[in-house]
Amino acid sequence: MINQRFLKTLLPLACSIGLASSVFGQLELSKDAKFSVGDPKFTQLQSPQIQDGNGKSFKPKDWLEVEVKLKVDKLRNEPADKYLDQIKINWHVVVKGQDRKAYKISKTVTHVNIPTDEEVYVSIYLSPNTLKRITGKARASKSDLEAVGGEVELNGAMVGFFTFGEKNGWWRQPLKKVEATSKFPLLDKTQTPFAPLWYDRYAEVLAKD
Repeated sequence: MINQRFLKTLLPLACSIGLASSVFGQLELSKDAKFSVGDPKFTQLQSPQIQDGNGKSFKPKDWLEVEVKLKVDKLRNEPADKYLDQIKINWHVVVKGQDRKAYKISKTVTHVNIPTDEEVYVSIYLSPNTLKRITGKARASKSDLEAVGGEVELNGAMVGFFTFGEKNGWWRQPLKKVEATSKFPLLDKTQTPFAPLWYDRYAEVLAKD
């Protein structure tokens, strides 16, 4: 059984990202398509305990899920079967470090078979080890994130965007006191123990060869 603990309060974020410029460039959306994009939502999830007959014991640890709801709002050329072949979500997350630094982690996730007439969800995950290594804490919390942002991409053009903790487009700006790194991974749903769960809720992730 999976134990899900939803965060009930909105905790204030420290404004320590320090944008190099206070002027944000206009995020230009495609003229041919547009998505309705919800605000990022955060959920603490414990590693699932699956009864497989072996009886191995372990103490479930906390993951942090970031989820965004999407729906096609406008398409100049509607596919006859009402499905888009592919979209990409460009994710950016800034995590507060226990060393008083902040770390920007990015990931692009490709989704396929996107219905044009239904809401779908996209998500990324911070693993228990990544969270503890950066923050020094065993429990996941969105208060450890300074900002989340990203773009929805269709056919190479931006058709929507989302943000949390900072203004739209912060991820396109030089950031003071933030280290961009690939040392700490963001994971898509297929890279987590939640891969087979709630399957029809989420946009299908392109299978890796």
